[in-house]
Amino acid sequence: MRTIWKGYIKFSLVSIPIKMYTATSHRIISFDLLHKDCGTKIKQERLCPHCDKVLSNDELVRGYKYGKDMYIIVTDEDIEAAQKESTDAIEIMQFVDEKDIHPIYYTDSHYLVPDGKAGAEAFALLHKALLDLNKSAVAKVVMRNREYLYAIKPYNGTLIAFTLHFPEEIIAVDKVEEAEDLQKIQVDEKNLNLAKTLVENLSGDFVPEDYQDDYSQTLLKIIQAKAEGEE
Repeated sequence: MRTIWKGYIKFSLVSIPIKMYTATSHRIISFDLLHKDCGTKIKQERLCPHCDKVLSNDELVRGYKYGKDMYIIVTDEDIEAAQKESTDAIEIMQFVDEKDIHPIYYTDSHYLVPDGKAGAEAFALLHKALLDLNKSAVAKVVMRNREYLYAIKPYNGTLIAFTLHFPEEIIAVDKVEEAEDLQKIQVDEKNLNLAKTLVENLSGDFVPEDYQDDYSQTLLKIIQAKAEGEE
């Protein structure tokens, strides 16, 4: 597996050299658009409907929409002014109880492992301490001029850095109109007991291998069969 980043985990006076690997893959079957008659891949041109003209890259600028048909032009200089200088360290800001971070904040995940023997013991100590205390590390890092927030947790001898949404990216539940009405519903005790019984009857351990992406697997089989000239 290819390393996607190298640097350090830092907290207090401790600095541990690490390597980062991608922990998940996005299995998306993508398609190109072809001309039905000849099978040629079509080109998607950037057309200005006002000028009725196909534009080159040199004629394009970024625009941030702030009202109906109203845009602010954002230049390369504006982007550079907002960017932060990339760092070589994942800086741990705080340790929190593992249960304190709600799943709604989680996005991507990456494996962290020690980079060489020098930091292996310190890495193992951090891993064991987090595991024994049921703690997660909340950390920040700047990669490719963008700031990322991580929750770092122990996992099978490694650490996993879960990318977290920043608070402003979370849509408040009170934006969902029905949510408030649902909280006011009074449930019948007998029906509640029945619902609990149904939940208990279907309860068990979570085994990821029991759940397959049937759509993607079936579609890939169809594509493979067609490629081999089969029905």
